[in-house]
Amino acid sequence: MNIDLSYLEDITGGDKEMMIEMLDLFIEDIPEQISLIKTHASEKNLSKLGSETHKLKPTLQYVGLFEMFEIIKELEESAKSGVYSEEINSLANKVSEYSKEAIPLLHNKRKELS
Repeated sequence: MNIDLSYLEDITGGDKEMMIEMLDLFIEDIPEQISLIKTHASEKNLSKLGSETHKLKPTLQYVGLFEMFEIIKELEESAKSGVYSEEINSLANKVSEYSKEAIPLLHNKRKELS
């Protein structure tokens, strides 16, 4: 998994404190967002799932988690189709696994900025 902070660096003007703040917010918020995504997927609540995945996409772009962004994008499209399939649970689980890998990597990136 690769993390590319170049977009975050661009939008913060290279301000390391601001970059650290944004990374901290992401690290703090991602577990709850992923939990909601998994819950909505397992409950087959496609409307809430579509909404939650949509909210997560920009954050993933900011911190350069493009692989995870693509999965979230696919999950959002599946949810917004209005037709439940087992692929939705599979994608939600995949996002959860990616997040477990991503958070330690983001902690490392944060340390590098300190």
